[in-house]
Amino acid sequence: MIGFFNRPERIFFAVIVAMSVYVFLFIYFQISSSIELIPIDPFNNDEVTVELKDELEITPEQVEINSINNDEKLTNTVRNNADSRQKSNENWSQNSSSGGNPEQSVKDFERQLFNEAGGDKERAKIKSEAEEQKRKITSNANNKTNSSAQATKSNQFAGNVMVDFSLKGRTAYENNNWYVRNPGYTCGHGSAGTVVILISVDNSGRVINTSIDESRCENATSCMREQALKYASISKFNAGSSKQEGYIRYRFVAQ
Repeated sequence: MIGFFNRPERIFFAVIVAMSVYVFLFIYFQISSSIELIPIDPFNNDEVTVELKDELEITPEQVEINSINNDEKLTNTVRNNADSRQKSNENWSQNSSSGGNPEQSVKDFERQLFNEAGGDKERAKIKSEAEEQKRKITSNANNKTNSSAQATKSNQFAGNVMVDFSLKGRTAYENNNWYVRNPGYTCGHGSAGTVVILISVDNSGRVINTSIDESRCENATSCMREQALKYASISKFNAGSSKQEGYIRYRFVAQ
């Protein structure tokens, strides 16, 4: 036996035999221990496909297209909801008679300047600006008197308007509803909806705070909200004795 391992070729042969036996045993145990494969039917067979199709199919009768006031014809007009004139589709005007008092307007303006100036420190400036404002207001009042029959009608518009507002005891600046501007065409295609903006107005008539009344909005997009807030903030009203709160409602029209 010792003589057998003294010859190198015999040692090599023994190693080859041992490796062959090892490889054979490894393959044998791998095959004998393999898991039997269980065939599984494909998921997308005809039966399942038909079932899903029947469940998900939507017919034209099931589609509901949401719309807002498709039959409502809106007029590019601003309405003060405190306007007490009779409503009519003929012989109407957007603004009611001002009935303003120039002297009271001057007093309101003077009080505004006095409050903003901080009291006695700028009385001279207040007096100068008040005199200039008095001249302008008196001139405007005379012009309005001469043209009141043409500018103001006895009726207000009876139809649906794109902008309406409510601010107790106040009208738009100089009783001109142009100062409550209309953003209803600014949001482009498909923008049909309503946005209601709550406003706070100081004694000078400036809008000092705005917020969206979500409960009264309808189909309002981000553009409509943004434009409504912007236009409400630049609205201007007549002066009053104190801060007041109200709202402006904007109706947007799809282009």
